[in-house]
Amino acid sequence: MSNEKSNKKVRILSLDGGGIRGIIPAMVMVHIEEKIQEFSKNKNARISDYFDMVVGTSTGGILGCMYLLPNNKNEPDGPSSMYPATKALKLYEKHGYSIFNDSKRRSFFGIRQLFNATDYNPKQIEFLFKKYFKELYFHDLMKPCIITTFNLKDQSTVFFNSHEQNEEKAKKRRYLLRDVARSTSAAPTYFPPAKIENYPEHPYKKLKMVNLDGGVFANNPAMCAYAEARTTDFKELKIENPKASEMMILSLGTGAQKDNSENKSSANNWGVISWAKSIPTIMMDGAQDTVNYQLRLLFETLGDDMHKNYKRIDVPGELRGFDTDVTPLYEKDMADASPENIANLKEAGRRTIEAANAPSNGEWSLDHWIEKLVEIGPTYAK
Repeated sequence: MSNEKSNKKVRILSLDGGGIRGIIPAMVMVHIEEKIQEFSKNKNARISDYFDMVVGTSTGGILGCMYLLPNNKNEPDGPSSMYPATKALKLYEKHGYSIFNDSKRRSFFGIRQLFNATDYNPKQIEFLFKKYFKELYFHDLMKPCIITTFNLKDQSTVFFNSHEQNEEKAKKRRYLLRDVARSTSAAPTYFPPAKIENYPEHPYKKLKMVNLDGGVFANNPAMCAYAEARTTDFKELKIENPKASEMMILSLGTGAQKDNSENKSSANNWGVISWAKSIPTIMMDGAQDTVNYQLRLLFETLGDDMHKNYKRIDVPGELRGFDTDVTPLYEKDMADASPENIANLKEAGRRTIEAANAPSNGEWSLDHWIEKLVEIGPTYAK
């Protein structure tokens, strides 16, 4: 079924985790949608029209769900998806403070942590998920969407798939969209695990899950995106189980910062507390870089200009505190949604777009990559 001579490619969007730093990829996506509308000469064009699969972890999972919500209004010439990319950005701008700062649990002399180690009450974020996602099921999303989580009950990684290829699995794995979003954003020590259940078709039974943020194993889910695409039938494109040469992958980071919490030269004398503070950053940032390295090498093996079909966009290192003594532009804390930090994150987003449009190493600029994306043409869910 795959057509090697066709110029069509499966276009994949991968979105990292990173809490309130999701403002940065949200800014990039607003730019991308505006350019899609410009290049396609269609003011109603949306992200969902020009990406065939979206994969996200944590804050990236929330963004992905926002982009793929179907427009249920009876508008023959209207947009295909419910929300423009600007709406997803406004979710963070408008509600970030209430999700984090206003929801922070009080602690008296550290006593609370003895009984509940999570810093934030999930009521506000759950209220917003219900407001934006209503009673929609995950399978109602317009395109294949893969969201990561970790199930504590059976100690397993879980990839929620909005368009299961296996019909029997699809009948069993029916979840509310808001439960999927809550699962992938249940970051350890930030929010408590998400206790959810499925809504299977008869005769399958309900199953309960206790889920953590997918960032514990796939904060950069781009390799997961590649693997899932390899086993997916993209009927609208008439491409089944696409090879790397039949893909375009855009991977967006959230600007993880350099860890300056300890003097690294004295690491051989660190105690338990010092290691506990550094290991999560080492594991998450190391995994992000590894995935980028693997995919970059994979696409370079294809020859010609095929390596340009994979693009990784993240905040320039100098804005994050790498290779410089300059103070980072924004706060490292993924939960700092103060007005000052949100303004700084938006500035980081603007400067990330500028850097992506001035690429090195023979890559396409971001705008040229979008132009290639649009040349393939829109694909609408049937």
